[in-house]
Amino acid sequence: MKALVWPVATFGCEAWTLRKQEERSIQAFENKCIRKLLLIPWTQLMTTLQVYKMAETKNELLNHIKSRKLRFCGHATRQPHDNIKGSVTSGTVERVRRRGRPKMCWFENILQWTGFSSNSLLHVHAVRDRRCWTSLTHPCSQPSRSDDGDMT
Repeated sequence: MKALVWPVATFGCEAWTLRKQEERSIQAFENKCIRKLLLIPWTQLMTTLQVYKMAETKNELLNHIKSRKLRFCGHATRQPHDNIKGSVTSGTVERVRRRGRPKMCWFENILQWTGFSSNSLLHVHAVRDRRCWTSLTHPCSQPSRSDDGDMT
């Protein structure tokens, strides 16, 4: 599954903006794939926890997507700001704001997962150092205790 299905399912995931609905869809897709591999029909009533215990695995796809997105954020932040990747991630592209509530953007996912503010993330020296950025963002891509309980 990790060799054949995940690369297709996660193609371009670095550019996705993950809202709660997308996170639920990704988790449902992973659950469905594991149930198909184990040949568990939908008529057999098994909880997701039972299925994961039977497969001897845990939910990993969403964490894989988060880690790839965080790695790309570090890579793009290390780019010079005159580069298109650097200017897009730093938010220096000119645009007109529409009416209503602002839509969730790509950068808000990064801020939510890391716990940094936007100014501190762009100017923190840890982003410039790859090893330090990896050590800071590794726990962000791991499941929290509340994520483990949502597998039903």
